[in-house]
Amino acid sequence: MIDCRCKEEDKDAYLYYILSVHGQGRTIVFCTSIAALRHISSILRILGITVWTLHAQMQQRARLKAIDRFRANEHGILVATDVAARGLDIPGVRTVVHYQLPHSAEVYVHRSGRTARASADGCSIAIITPNDTSKFVSLCKSFSKESFQRFPLENSYMQEVMKRLSLARQIDKILRKDSQEKANKSWLERNAEAIELVVENYDSEEERVKSHKQKKTTSMQLKKLQQELNAMLSRPLQPRTFSRNYLAGAGVSPLLQHQLEEIAKQKLPESSGSGENKRRKLVVIGQDCVEPLEALRSAGHEVRMDVKGVAEKRRNLENLRRRRKEEKKRFRDQQRKQRKQRKGNAD
Repeated sequence: MIDCRCKEEDKDAYLYYILSVHGQGRTIVFCTSIAALRHISSILRILGITVWTLHAQMQQRARLKAIDRFRANEHGILVATDVAARGLDIPGVRTVVHYQLPHSAEVYVHRSGRTARASADGCSIAIITPNDTSKFVSLCKSFSKESFQRFPLENSYMQEVMKRLSLARQIDKILRKDSQEKANKSWLERNAEAIELVVENYDSEEERVKSHKQKKTTSMQLKKLQQELNAMLSRPLQPRTFSRNYLAGAGVSPLLQHQLEEIAKQKLPESSGSGENKRRKLVVIGQDCVEPLEALRSAGHEVRMDVKGVAEKRRNLENLRRRRKEEKKRFRDQQRKQRKQRKGNAD
């Protein structure tokens, strides 16, 4: 069990970081709700990441098509609800990401069982927010687990990640609003046609001009945001301190250190018969994609969790909320009683 802790509003950013910096191998991202699935899949597609979706409201043909495409891609990403937690034969899944925690430990086991199958290795990452703490503690308690690995995060990436995500959210908001307006309009036209009604537009000339200007402004804003995001996506995702001229300008992160160690293990080419060294192959050193499991092996560390302490804090918080609620009720009752007494004295 591996966790990645963040704020509620930063879940999208951390997921994008994992898929961008550690997006090697097949990955399944699990969501509890279809609404969350649609949200995150839309954001990831805007950010240039190809994802396939799988949920209960899809037709069987669409489900099979998504599964086949996911199987055919060695580094494919599937965003799915718990319908993909069991009953699917998808070999070679390297990583499972719990974007939302399931409601039971059994479902968590089935989700995580999508990876590390048939004697293969893999990892399961849970993105935990403060609202998920009690559920995460319950899961740990169910598995009798008091320690877990914390996923290594390079904070120097997050500034660039947040910039991209902010643009993607603005684009998604505009696209969703436009899609909703078109859906409402088509729904009205379909129902009017079904009962053989003619829908007339009673908007004034001024209102139509205003609507046209608003659509034009929105279109220009959307185009500007997409151009800005495309410019960012055309460049590799690099840490904030990265220097293209000097290696030391970025410092030596755990990922870069791992790459240097791997290069050092490689044998240097032997000298040619003429005594001159053969021209060596150019090696590009940078923050290339590293599988989540490799990142964990090189930089992950065990974190011990005080399950009893967390449970006690939760009880104390619940008791505090209950006391405040009772105090508010007593205060309201007291005020009501005083108002009645003043009314009686006035009579």
